[in-house]
Amino acid sequence: MLDRLPRITFVLGKGGVGRSSVAAALGATRAARGERVLVLEWTVAEPIAPWFGLPPAGVVPIEIAENLFVANYELRWALEAYFVDHLKLRRFHRHVVDGPPMRRLIEAAPGIAELLFLGQLWWLSTLAAEEADLRFDRIVVDAPATGHGASILKLPSTLASLGATGLLALEAGRVHEMMADPAWTGAVVVTLPEELAVEETLALVPQVTHDLGRPPLAVIVNRSVADLGAQDPGPDLEALAARLSPPARDALATILVDLRARARREQELRAKLGGPILALEDLLVGGPITPREVVRTLAAHLRGAP
Repeated sequence: MLDRLPRITFVLGKGGVGRSSVAAALGATRAARGERVLVLEWTVAEPIAPWFGLPPAGVVPIEIAENLFVANYELRWALEAYFVDHLKLRRFHRHVVDGPPMRRLIEAAPGIAELLFLGQLWWLSTLAAEEADLRFDRIVVDAPATGHGASILKLPSTLASLGATGLLALEAGRVHEMMADPAWTGAVVVTLPEELAVEETLALVPQVTHDLGRPPLAVIVNRSVADLGAQDPGPDLEALAARLSPPARDALATILVDLRARARREQELRAKLGGPILALEDLLVGGPITPREVVRTLAAHLRGAP
């Protein structure tokens, strides 16, 4: 279990592996302990609030469960928060920064959006309580997919090497300090027990280690099947298969072949990575629910079906 999280945890991984699910699970687990937790996303379509029966969250954090909040990052709002709320330069923001030419320049300039995103995290974890009455014990970042998300980690050191001056240097120094502190920031990497996802994860983990200056807190396997391994299906599945028609038995056999292939991929990942590897279910309040337990529940249900 991830019992000791830093103040800010980045959730990284390939597109479609379940970063939002892991971010929500991490946030819910800490919120259940009484901490005020913000899950900050940088996504086109915010998925987490609808999972809780609410409309998609915007830039202002909304409470989706007790102590658990979610918000979606937008560059324009981050600019306004920085220049108006933090620097108190409302007229400068309105007449210069918020104008179409400057917005297009900022959106096109490499690294500026990422720097402002990190600056927003710095503000949320330092001055937001005083300046905007936003108080969070923990922030979980549902980062963009691998290429974009991982590039965020290397940005502070890249900017520091450029010798920037003025406000850019101030902001770069702040986020560099934030990212360099293991008590302030850390990362987890999310994957699936599938060939492409495992290959990308094996490349991403050393990249994160290099860019962040320390290894990820953990690799988290979504839809883990490690407990199946090469084990015998067991009496529950045998009893279930005996009740099925031949085509259904063939389908069940195909499913088991796929599950075992996934288990081998997961075993390969665990063999090649030295750090902690968790299943998503390990993060959930109430303990893990393994694939075998799901199968047993299904088999028990079908045994009582007509």
